[in-house]
Amino acid sequence: MKKIIYLLVLVLGLTSCTDDLVFNSPAFLGYNNGELWEANTFRANVDTFGDLVITGIRNESIINLKIDNTVEGTYQLGNTVSSAVYQDDFGVVYTTNNIPNPEVQIYPSEGTIVLTEFNLIERTVSGTFTFNGFDSTGFASENFNRGYFYNVPILNIAVVDNTGADVACANATAVALTTETNLNNVDPAGVQYTEFCNAYKTALQVKKTACGDDDGAIQALINGLGDCSN
Repeated sequence: MKKIIYLLVLVLGLTSCTDDLVFNSPAFLGYNNGELWEANTFRANVDTFGDLVITGIRNESIINLKIDNTVEGTYQLGNTVSSAVYQDDFGVVYTTNNIPNPEVQIYPSEGTIVLTEFNLIERTVSGTFTFNGFDSTGFASENFNRGYFYNVPILNIAVVDNTGADVACANATAVALTTETNLNNVDPAGVQYTEFCNAYKTALQVKKTACGDDDGAIQALINGLGDCSN
């Protein structure tokens, strides 16, 4: 009798909270444009650069969340080395590193990945995510919010074969390349130019600090951008 009462209470509790995410351990899920998206399989890996990549797969659709180290904390997305990439069931790719068309929005793609636990003993990761990614045209987007990954197993932790300085330089170079690509894809006379120019300029300054600039090539690029006005 007690078991029946307990099950009845449990069922009533679940049916009264249909808007809340309910998941088993481990899990990878979130809301895609308002609809629940839950991965069938999931995994995490640490590559030789020290980047953590968390992957969730549901049938033909895939989410890859990448952050540039394994330190617990909040990672901003959009024009950074950290990124979120979503591939839908038809193979269309949406990412926080693509630029939205100005007719859609004037601000870059955005989002956050919060790493709440990196458990080396159990070899699992947990955290949350939200992001808005665009396709290559900049017109179509996919939104994910209330995203969770919980006790996702770490399948591989690669040996980082670079020094800390080399990793910092590699990450700074990647960000500089991304921001340069973004800048080259905006209208020099458009409203986005100054914002993307300043982002590239800042990335070059970070790269100069991380990698050095013995021949002055990076500083020359910075000088060439001027005050980023159009």
